[in-house]
Amino acid sequence: MGLNIISRRHFLGRTAGLAAGAFTGPNLLLKGQDKAGKRLNLAVIGANGKGQSDTQGVTLDHNIVALVDVDKKRLEEAAKKRVDHHLKSSQPEPAAPKLYQDFRKMFDEMSNEIDGVIVSTPDHTHYVAAMHALKHKKHVCVQKPLCNYISEVRDLHSTAKAAGVITNMGNQGRTMEGQRLAKEWIEQGAIGTLKEIRLWTNRPIWPQGPLVKKAAECPANLDWDLWLSSEASEPYFEFEIPAGVNGKRGNSVHPFNWRGWWQFGSGALGDMGCHIMDATFSILGQLIPEKIDATSSQISDTCAPVWSDLVYHMPAGKHAALTVSWNDGSKDGKPNKPAISPHMTSEGAIKAFEKASSGMMFIGTNGTIFEGDAYCASPVIYNEDLWLQTRLDMKSGKIKKTETRSAMPNNPQGEWAHHIVNGGLPASNFDYSAPLTEFVLLGNLAVRAQQSVQWDKQGMKVSNAEAPNKFVARPAYRDGWKA
Repeated sequence: MGLNIISRRHFLGRTAGLAAGAFTGPNLLLKGQDKAGKRLNLAVIGANGKGQSDTQGVTLDHNIVALVDVDKKRLEEAAKKRVDHHLKSSQPEPAAPKLYQDFRKMFDEMSNEIDGVIVSTPDHTHYVAAMHALKHKKHVCVQKPLCNYISEVRDLHSTAKAAGVITNMGNQGRTMEGQRLAKEWIEQGAIGTLKEIRLWTNRPIWPQGPLVKKAAECPANLDWDLWLSSEASEPYFEFEIPAGVNGKRGNSVHPFNWRGWWQFGSGALGDMGCHIMDATFSILGQLIPEKIDATSSQISDTCAPVWSDLVYHMPAGKHAALTVSWNDGSKDGKPNKPAISPHMTSEGAIKAFEKASSGMMFIGTNGTIFEGDAYCASPVIYNEDLWLQTRLDMKSGKIKKTETRSAMPNNPQGEWAHHIVNGGLPASNFDYSAPLTEFVLLGNLAVRAQQSVQWDKQGMKVSNAEAPNKFVARPAYRDGWKA
């Protein structure tokens, strides 16, 4: 059948009309104001970089009363960018927030002025910063991954539940239409029986692999001791970049290249897994794998590999038992991608797959849902005839919208603030995002173990070998940092 395929983004935009707001949960009073005020007093820890865009998600509707960043220059830049964002949005210049380099000092001085806290620091500081916020009974929104050790994820989750606050994790895809459509298509039989899932990313796009630290002079604007936070004190360092390692981002850990270091980041999986694995986790009913197989390039005690290949063995649940594969990085100068789905045989399908630097394939008996980005924002179905039929079935009502839509699409920070004010729960609240993060970090556990690991979910341990269990919890915390 000939087919003139309409733009998938145009199609998704036309099908996104389901009303939001069906989440359930407490409607908590705001500290220092009544619900009618609808403006929260928020603090952002890790104010520049991703924190700057996270701030933009809430600053027009709420009051940013504090910005925190260990880099004085980046802190001042973040404050200026926020003003610029207001002016470009035709809003008056906002009241200036208080600026801090140490979030502990912020809580000491102005905790009673804050309703909620956004944490957008390097991964190793997510846990300690969020736990300080929870200690002060603040609503909290944490960037992905929630933490870079599984025991921290569990502790953060249980502490948040005890505090009774509204939580969220910053994974944009969980707010989008496409992820929900993919789940509805699969559950209503659009591609037959789900048999396999293949995921991949071009990350790392920063140096990883066998890196070696070398002493360097700390930039004057950076408080390195605060940057280390709960990690053991050590001199500021840069690193040598060996042959075959992506060096485009330079050799400084701050502000971007911390991602490849186990103590600070969580590699390609930690950077992109909570995005790319998100739709999979939702579609499979939020299950945790029973076993993970792992192979990778050379790793070390300090750094993640240049590439890795994983197979998650998923138990039966909403669907029959199946495997989820993950590929990241590059091998021999070529993207480390999975094999293309057998349903993707047309010229257009092959080109779409070749173009996708990150993506996912949900392979069924009759067809494949394909998305060539990290968020499952705009999925399509192959073959093309099946894609056309699926759209017709949606238009006729044969395929129904069964998933609750987000109140704030593509804005997890805004969604979090919305539910603090109006009640209900964000889609990636910690009841969802904590086990999602655990799902992701189990891949790193297998990579660091350099073997297949069988996971005892209840016992929070590897059951088939003892050595990998040393990677479940952070080895130590520096005095004065753990709340």
